[in-house]
Amino acid sequence: MKYTTLRDTYKILTFAMGLGLTYPNPKTEKRRVVCILISLLTIMPVSLMIFWDIYKCWLRRDILNIIRHCTIIGPFLGGFAKMLIMHLKRSAGKQIIDEIDRDYAMYNHLPPAYKAIVNTSIQKSLIYCERYWGITVLTCVTIFPLMATVLNIYNFLFKSEPEKYMIHDLNNPFAAPEDRFNSPYFELMFAYMMYCCFFYVINYLGYDGFFGLCINHACLKMDLYCKAFEDALKEKNENAIYEKIVGVIKEQNRLFEYVDLIQESFNKWLGMILIATMIQICNCMYHITEGFEFDVRYIIFIIGSVVHIYLPCRYSTKLKHESVETSTRLYCSGWEHTTSPRVRSTVLYMVARCQRPSEITAFNMLVFDMDLFVSILQTSYSMYTLLRS
Repeated sequence: MKYTTLRDTYKILTFAMGLGLTYPNPKTEKRRVVCILISLLTIMPVSLMIFWDIYKCWLRRDILNIIRHCTIIGPFLGGFAKMLIMHLKRSAGKQIIDEIDRDYAMYNHLPPAYKAIVNTSIQKSLIYCERYWGITVLTCVTIFPLMATVLNIYNFLFKSEPEKYMIHDLNNPFAAPEDRFNSPYFELMFAYMMYCCFFYVINYLGYDGFFGLCINHACLKMDLYCKAFEDALKEKNENAIYEKIVGVIKEQNRLFEYVDLIQESFNKWLGMILIATMIQICNCMYHITEGFEFDVRYIIFIIGSVVHIYLPCRYSTKLKHESVETSTRLYCSGWEHTTSPRVRSTVLYMVARCQRPSEITAFNMLVFDMDLFVSILQTSYSMYTLLRS
């Protein structure tokens, strides 16, 4: 069997979802809940320490360090919010995976022309949703421990009085600020933050990549039933044409149900990143321009933040465009060559239904598309100029 399951096709993505406790497997549901609680407990100390330092910074009106902490802790806790959202939406998530597995099993029996379309779609998903997105997440997160490690090694090898660097500079709440570099606190915090970086990677690699994969599969379903509709009209027998068109309509209805599942699973997450990304981009720009020195880590982080909101907008726009384009493809499929009234009337309803675009919204209100992406960047810059003033 050339096409098997989602887990076998996208091994890296589903592995990250499993580690990130966002893979909706009913067999591991109780175990996943326990692991989520344990994970929240393990990251609670560093979160409380950061919030305590934010409070101390607020007392002395140290806005720069408040923004520096918020830039890190916001997306970090957002990763754990994904665990909770996916647990609450585990039923819809499981139905999405089951639908993809069902489709892959069906694709094994399709003609070569259809398999070529499937192969192209899967290859694009592997490249963009798994490989390129994985590189983006790894670059944005690992730049922090990598730079800290390189600077520590360089200072200890080439400087008589080496200066220590933390992954994220955080004061010891029970000691003076300069004591944060004393042993064993420094070494323990370095290892602890490496552990936090691990959660950063798996939380953003799996869940966000899964959204892009779901959208790409919806577009694949549209391509296939448009191709099936064109082939159906090439049949010589009227009953054969009608029977195959009925099959196309069934697949079209499955698509609409599938898109509804995507909407149900991700609409709260999309609303969350919509607000969080505007704040994140604003914070990063402020830190870069108003900080004490140029920091390449936050340059990469702001690029990653822009990519993080660009991809959902881009995928949602792709779904919207493909759904509208479907009506044109159906209309241009050669229906005028058939004289059957019931076939022609069926085509009319199919075209009319496709003219209503399939859209993904945040909080069931804001449509995700490229216009929204531009609006997010404009709002982020407005917030940045307001913060500077």
